[in-house]
Amino acid sequence: MDCNLVFRDADPSEDDELARIMYNAFLPIWNHNWFQCLTSPLDQIASTTTPLTLLQARRLAFYRSWFSFVRAYSGAVTLAYTPTAMHPAPSVASADPRLFKTSPSNSIAAVVLLLPPHARPSWLEPLVGWRSGLLSALFGFGLRGVWRVAVTFEGNVERMISKGLKARNVAGGDQRNLVMCHGCVRNPQWQGQAPARRLLDWAIQQWWKRERESGGRPTPLWLDTSVDEGVRAYEAIGFEVLGECGVDTGADAKGIKLEPESSEEVKDKARKRSRQWVMLRMPPEDGKGDDVH
Repeated sequence: MDCNLVFRDADPSEDDELARIMYNAFLPIWNHNWFQCLTSPLDQIASTTTPLTLLQARRLAFYRSWFSFVRAYSGAVTLAYTPTAMHPAPSVASADPRLFKTSPSNSIAAVVLLLPPHARPSWLEPLVGWRSGLLSALFGFGLRGVWRVAVTFEGNVERMISKGLKARNVAGGDQRNLVMCHGCVRNPQWQGQAPARRLLDWAIQQWWKRERESGGRPTPLWLDTSVDEGVRAYEAIGFEVLGECGVDTGADAKGIKLEPESSEEVKDKARKRSRQWVMLRMPPEDGKGDDVH
């Protein structure tokens, strides 16, 4: 596929399509299926006009709320896409590159969401969670799903990131003092060129550039991932692992509930796959960008 990727901020009018891409990208990822307590896999959503099952609609609403939440806190929603004759790349003379909308979804290669310091989903700030649709979408997974997301998974993340930051003497051990990557996905229709990794690196550089231009210092950034492929991709752009743990899911390697007759081989594969990592990227010591390709 054409490697002439364009990176830019996404317009809010594109969020529905970006959420659909995120839905399809996360379909095989164990924790997303486990959150929803699935007993069988969900199908992909072909377009924004595709009729949805109830389970598909609830999962899509969960991802759609991420975009609303990030925008509510003035975070960054960015995308990578290939320009076309109908949807060209932003020109130097363009005052607002967001006016250049993308064409069909297969031209969108990747999506990245960044949250500023202190902007985090919290039960202490339910109004933002409710307005963004995050709380209602989460409760759409049922009480067991809420427990799996908020207590088990996010509890593991918080313990690992706090321990790792304290060990490194970063941010007082509090991840809320850092920028957070709230989502980084590659469009499953896109093959090659590492668009998600490249877009994330670009988004980080843009974030640090704005901080320097406003007279501040670049802020470290952290993320969590639940696939080892993600660990390798993030390490390639300067992230380091701060913590790792396994999760006893009672599900297979894709997060689907295990059948009683499941073999030990299937269970062992699930144990190896059901893991979490937290990772940190520090700004360069000189405070300038350090593009990684």
